Amino acid sequence: MEKEGLSKWADRAQPVALALLRIVAGFLLWQHGVQKLFGWFSGRPAPAFGLFWSAGMMESILGVLLTVGVLTRPVAMILCGEMAVAFFTQHFPRGFWPIQNQGLPAVQFCFVLLLLWTAGPGRFSLDGLLASNSSAKPGSFTQQSSRLYPVALTLLRLVTAFLVGQYGVRKMFGWLGGHKGGILSRQWFAGMLEISSSPLVVLGVFTRLLASLVSAEMAIAFLASHFFTGHGYWPVLNGGEPDVLFCFSYLFLCTAGPGWLSIDSLAGRHSKTKSTD
Repeated sequence: MEKEGLSKWADRAQPVALALLRIVAGFLLWQHGVQKLFGWFSGRPAPAFGLFWSAGMMESILGVLLTVGVLTRPVAMILCGEMAVAFFTQHFPRGFWPIQNQGLPAVQFCFVLLLLWTAGPGRFSLDGLLASNSSAKPGSFTQQSSRLYPVALTLLRLVTAFLVGQYGVRKMFGWLGGHKGGILSRQWFAGMLEISSSPLVVLGVFTRLLASLVSAEMAIAFLASHFFTGHGYWPVLNGGEPDVLFCFSYLFLCTAGPGWLSIDSLAGRHSKTKSTD
């Protein structure tokens, strides 16, 4: 259901998109960590050896390791668990919708980290460099993690589309605590793209094409609504962190495709079966 040229280009670009997703996730988590530890980025230092201090220590150290691609799979696994605990203990009690309970970044981080845990660091990392120079076979942890990659990819697609769709209904209808954008305004067009693309991405229809469009829209939204607004260049300060996460999550989906549980995937398998008959 997708053009063959786009698929070939996307396959070649996938290692770069994976590296960018890993670097961005690690960098953003590092910002949260030093906020809690040292009060940087307008934060407040958490009391030493308390729960938030421990979370800050984990995020700041492991965020750096994730960024450079060292011990990527176990680091991503630990941080994935931390994000899940953070969401269910700090945000979910405030309500179901992540866009309203302020847990949206934690949810997106959780599934991005799950993807990195199963996909591994990729070529452009210290782990990847060491693996290419080693003749040793992958360990059982790496092999077991890799088997879960198709599931993690599908979950990343579903969750990202679900979260982006919440932004769409906010902009289009003013639901979920939002403000309705005027017809034909920039906010209205953004909401139209988000609300119309999200169900299709959930189903896995035209996934790569739609992911590329929404990734570009999120990049423009970050620059126009956050980066150049005078609230600082750091995503953790200017409120643009969700846009950054969505941008690079969708960029990866554009290159990796929808995963096994999708209409695109089923259509591709069907066309291959017909071509071999």
